[in-house]
Amino acid sequence: MADDERASTRTTTRRGALATAGAAGAGLLAGCTESDVFGGAVAGFDDESFIVGYQPFYTESWSALVIRHADLWEKYLPDRYSVASWEVALQGAVIGNKMISEQNDIGYTGDMPTITAIANEETPIDLVALAGFSEGQQCNLCFVPADSDFEEPADLDGGEIGVTTGTCTHRFLLEAIKEEGIDVELSDQGMETVVTNIREGNLAAGAGWEPAPSRSVYQEEAAEYLFTGVEYDANDAAGLLMLDSLVEDHPEAARGWLKAELEAKHIMATDPERTIDLIQEEGQLRDYERETLYGTLYENIDVNPDVERMLFYTDYEAVEPAERLMREEAPEFLHENQEVISQVPPDERYRTEPLAAAVEELEEEADWDPLREAER
Repeated sequence: MADDERASTRTTTRRGALATAGAAGAGLLAGCTESDVFGGAVAGFDDESFIVGYQPFYTESWSALVIRHADLWEKYLPDRYSVASWEVALQGAVIGNKMISEQNDIGYTGDMPTITAIANEETPIDLVALAGFSEGQQCNLCFVPADSDFEEPADLDGGEIGVTTGTCTHRFLLEAIKEEGIDVELSDQGMETVVTNIREGNLAAGAGWEPAPSRSVYQEEAAEYLFTGVEYDANDAAGLLMLDSLVEDHPEAARGWLKAELEAKHIMATDPERTIDLIQEEGQLRDYERETLYGTLYENIDVNPDVERMLFYTDYEAVEPAERLMREEAPEFLHENQEVISQVPPDERYRTEPLAAAVEELEEEADWDPLREAER
């Protein structure tokens, strides 16, 4: 197995944590990937060894990559805790479902699956922090074939747009269509299918989330951005989820993980080159050139040159647009427009007290500020 493939499936432990998995038997472990063993019946074999679900193919959740590859989890988790496995998911809904079934303890998901997870009535799941946030520059993107004549949203009237329904991108696109007063056909497609159809000229436009559009625009030169969410006050985000049982029963571990999250954000905000070095260690992203990875995080889009690509916030309660998105806009869309959740998340599922405790500890321990200026 190649090193980069092994990196995406290996079980990461410390202090012998996996010794407790011996009961599973060597035969069970042989030939199985991490998800085969730890994503199924034996998930949660040790409530001090966490299973982390994350999305390499969603830029706003890349703080998880920094935590993983800089070993920040090991730096900050108390001695008796470890990471049993890192589970890759192509979409946040997979992570949300695994958390509901208690197969993941910690999850990095987009704003829509975040709300779906914390609204569920089966398993208490908490939104403890933002993994990422932008003013519509990460998930709220509309792009067109590079050789098209489209210059503004109105030019899409009568055309077909590929989008994954029920996502942050879908929410943004519906708002844009409404405000522009255009009539378009929406085709429900996965992100990679949208990008492929744009490259092959089968769609008038596509809407999606990074980093796939950046690869199409910068790396393949097959597409160009047409408009983003900033024109419609449509922000986007990723959430950091924890099982409520983790927060309640292991508060020191919750604080430790959030300290790792805060240092990851500090690295991402202040040291782009190191950030990209760490992200390139993620085998899932082997097809992305360094310049593409850099662009999706740090290069402003030409149609919105004055809007920052990513705002490295962690405390959603300290940033009014982020709090509005996570408490009002996203829940209302899923509850009233899409009818995919039976209730909006109750207030007790929004828990920032572990983050506040982590910030307080880091203010005493670190020589850098754990919060961005807008969060202070």
